Amino acid sequence: MTGRAARFLLPAGSVVVLLVLFEAGAKDESPRLRKRQSYRIDLPSLRIYRYEDTGEMREVRIASDNSGSYSAIAGLNDRRVKVTRHGRETTVYREPWERAFIISEFEAKELKGVCGSLMRALEDFEKNLQRKQWGKCLYLDGYFPRFLQSFFYLYCAARASSEAMPPEAFVPDSLFDPSLRSPKSDARVGEWVRDPEHVIKLRIITRELVYQLKEWEKKELKKRRKNPEVNYGEKLERAFALFVRHYFNLGSSDGAHE
Repeated sequence: MTGRAARFLLPAGSVVVLLVLFEAGAKDESPRLRKRQSYRIDLPSLRIYRYEDTGEMREVRIASDNSGSYSAIAGLNDRRVKVTRHGRETTVYREPWERAFIISEFEAKELKGVCGSLMRALEDFEKNLQRKQWGKCLYLDGYFPRFLQSFFYLYCAARASSEAMPPEAFVPDSLFDPSLRSPKSDARVGEWVRDPEHVIKLRIITRELVYQLKEWEKKELKKRRKNPEVNYGEKLERAFALFVRHYFNLGSSDGAHE
């Protein structure tokens, strides 16, 4: 009796809206998603900018906070844009095209920061796999695929070559949604839950990628390098590609750069 009286007191339009909502809710057939467990993920923002006419990557911007400041790594000249009380300050780091494949001091500094964050995320990920903390794995998957895709572009930009990474290291958009409510995340992590052997392989590959990142940082990203013109990243490139294949449950190396 009370519910009926309350209903008649509402405006007619409101009654219709409420009825539509209840009906829509009754017909909701969306898949039930596993619960995400939030935790601190210390990854910088990597944003890809492309040329409007060709769609090719123009630069990758790295931002570690919300100040508006960022570093831009491109095939040739790089930039550091700093937002201050007086406006924007832009510093350009020029690179001659014949030496653009060499990682400059500015690029090395920026890459070192990104790799440090990536290593910490990978170490946390390996522990979450070991402890079967699937909620944290799902939470990470809302951010990690986009970051892995962007890291691919960042490495290629620093090397001034779209082929600096193996093609199987590329993460196409079709494999993920940048969302904390993506069925693709549930399907991916669900395969790990059902396949303990795959989880063991993924943990080993994750630790190997952390090791190769440390070795690459030591050999190529420090200020005093043995030979700046030598590429010390081959083992890192292979380790990154192997991680991508296993993270996305892709099996053998049959991927392609899209």
